[in-house]
Amino acid sequence: MSQPTVPDVVAAAARLLGRPLALVCELTGGQHARTLLADDGAVRVVVRVFPRADDAVARELAVLARLGPLGRLAPAALAHGDLDGHGVIVTEAVPGGPPSPTLDPVVIGEQLGVALAAVHRLDPSGLPDDVREPTLRAGRLAASAQEAWREADLDRVLTHGDYWSGNTVWEGDRLAGVVDWSGARSAPRGVDLAWCRQDLVLLGSPEAADRFLTSYEGALGRRVLDVHAWDVVAAARADTYVETWAPNYAGIGRPEIDARVLRARFDAWVGSLIGPRTTG
Repeated sequence: MSQPTVPDVVAAAARLLGRPLALVCELTGGQHARTLLADDGAVRVVVRVFPRADDAVARELAVLARLGPLGRLAPAALAHGDLDGHGVIVTEAVPGGPPSPTLDPVVIGEQLGVALAAVHRLDPSGLPDDVREPTLRAGRLAASAQEAWREADLDRVLTHGDYWSGNTVWEGDRLAGVVDWSGARSAPRGVDLAWCRQDLVLLGSPEAADRFLTSYEGALGRRVLDVHAWDVVAAARADTYVETWAPNYAGIGRPEIDARVLRARFDAWVGSLIGPRTTG
């Protein structure tokens, strides 16, 4: 059966809200859901439609209900429903857009660190549990990841699950919001920390990755001693498909971060973590 068309998704969201909606644009930068920005003449909303049999809407509703302490950093759910078996969720539109390509990655990292500390102070109880333990299928990094895992702190916090620059909204040089909470879990803090550090490296700034960690620790009021272990675990997870993220970076206005650049930056990062890449 065919996927819902953009007009069908807009019409479904209008029915769920009980008022007319007009499409503003389709938003890019992710691959899991089709995401639209729509307008009812007074306010803008974000409409996302997920693949059939995907429970992302239910998962996101469960986490959005507990994000109140984040204030405007997290969007509120407005409506949800079904479109021919596809889950649909309508949320507030956080004003702004992806971080500007001209914005210093260090500035991005500093603000993402403060925001993540606030996320990790929230209650994770009742959310799905995910430890992200590496498997033996992690390719060339499998042994390193298994060794790193022995050093990892597994205490659970509320994690975003896909905390990278493409899931943030900015107004100029100010972080305005964090979006796409369907992957939120009860998981170790290192899951988000390492994933975001890796993204900042892929943006071209290992310095930003370090400033992100420093900012996070300052806001949290404690050191994180196992971040290297989590960096290795995250790298093992990304190694086999990091090139496929090029459309995501193009979607946030960074088309120059193509598959070749992603692999080169990623391999340099891996080399700093465990040594140079080997072949054969």
